[in-house]
Amino acid sequence: MTEPVPILTVGDLKSELSRWPDETPVTFLSPLKKQEFRFYRYRPGENLLVLEINEFPETSPVALPAA
Repeated sequence: MTEPVPILTVGDLKSELSRWPDETPVTFLSPLKKQEFRFYRYRPGENLLVLEINEFPETSPVALPAA
């Protein structure tokens, strides 16, 4: 059975970020691909906040094994 994908809310994000100093860098990481991402921008969506990220060039994705 597949686990449901957790939904991150603004409240969840604010709660976690409130524990960190303002100068703390934030890293986005894909543990499955072992690849780092960088924040690009945020924008309002329809009834949601959109955080856009880009691949970080120095961390290329790991090649997946052939099926």
